[in-house]
Amino acid sequence: MKLALILALLAAAVQPGFDARVAAAKKAEAAGDFQTSEKEYEKALAIRPDAELFQRLGLVRHLQNKFSRAIPALEKAVRLKPDLWGAYLFLGIDYYRTNQFPQALAALVKAGKLQPEQPEIRFWQGATHIALKHYLEGQEILEELSRRQPENLEVLRILAQSYSDYAVALHNKVAAEHPDSAWAFRIHGQALESEGFCETALVEYRKAQSLQPDMKGIQEAITRCTKSN
Repeated sequence: MKLALILALLAAAVQPGFDARVAAAKKAEAAGDFQTSEKEYEKALAIRPDAELFQRLGLVRHLQNKFSRAIPALEKAVRLKPDLWGAYLFLGIDYYRTNQFPQALAALVKAGKLQPEQPEIRFWQGATHIALKHYLEGQEILEELSRRQPENLEVLRILAQSYSDYAVALHNKVAAEHPDSAWAFRIHGQALESEGFCETALVEYRKAQSLQPDMKGIQEAITRCTKSN
């Protein structure tokens, strides 16, 4: 029994301690060796749990596209230190990357409360709202971000796609609930026009106009399509 205890103590004595593991992890991280860094952070955390190190472990896993494995580390980070906005941000991103959009939004909202003006947080909040089909909320966030960052083409791409998706969703809703209404015909016409089928769109626009002659913009749509033919 005494011999086993002595051997265990000797083994512990020759193993690198917490500080050495952390130093090795940071050195590997700085060199871009994220796999080694991940292993060293894991060994350091086995010795002593630490919020900042759980955050770094989550980040090096994220950088290796190990999104599912990054999530538990980042969750531990924010449990130990709830003011780590960066951990909340990447937790939200990794939930997003794994299609867990409600959880992503919850994490990103918490990040936003800690850093309200951080553009990266606002971007992911907007993108997540749109993924959840909260089109108006997402568009409002991304439109505001686009005004601040007009060079951000990814924001513009997501906005453009969301406008199209929202139009289709509205069309489907109106067509399902009010299939013979003026607005149903107009929205169908707009969808056809956007696809380049102006002749067919004209038929739909004229149906809309016959039902609601004073509909704002309908004559302009008819004129536009007539000129295109």
